[in-house]
Amino acid sequence: MLKILVTFALRQEGISFERRLRRRNAKCDLVLGFLDSQGITIFWLGTGVRRRVQFERVLLDGHFDLVINSGFAGAVQKVLEPGDFVLGENFSSPEWWDRLKANALFEASGPFVSVDTIAGSAAKTRIAGDENIVALDMESAQVAAVCRKLSVPLVSARMISDRSDEEIPGIFLGKGIRRLKDVSEAIAFAGRMIVLRRRLADRLVELIRAINLQTGEGE
Repeated sequence: MLKILVTFALRQEGISFERRLRRRNAKCDLVLGFLDSQGITIFWLGTGVRRRVQFERVLLDGHFDLVINSGFAGAVQKVLEPGDFVLGENFSSPEWWDRLKANALFEASGPFVSVDTIAGSAAKTRIAGDENIVALDMESAQVAAVCRKLSVPLVSARMISDRSDEEIPGIFLGKGIRRLKDVSEAIAFAGRMIVLRRRLADRLVELIRAINLQTGEGE
């Protein structure tokens, strides 16, 4: 059975997935549990992988067979909608990309772009100048760099949270309330994310089961 580490930027992103695990227990900075008979470990990277040093230590100490880098991403392609599950080509190990790219779990697959700050619609439009880019996030590039350095196989699989022409409500970016509409937009976005967290958990469960089938562990 593969030893799998699942990473999220923040605990809120992965809380619904965490609750799917049986026999959960916290150990230092990790949550350990079981999905079916598969052992799963969860680690929170911090936004932009602020906890990179701790992440490297976890990989060195844990001897994991696979890292699944997950969470949310902003859409770059116009066809993508919130709730779509996407596979990152350039931030996944080639062998796992080849195995998973045609899986019906994913609405799209292709290159991701990592950014330093949350991108608005204008930034996403600029990035879309490269027609191959699928989505953007703030962690995948650094996670991939660490996994390459330590020779740990990686799958980057994320869920779209915002459309290519959509702005994240300013309240979530620390801009405060500037107009009454800001409140209603923030409430709507927060409600969406509650639903998407559950959907992300569903897809991750399916992905892990598909991975086990690929390796013969789910037979």
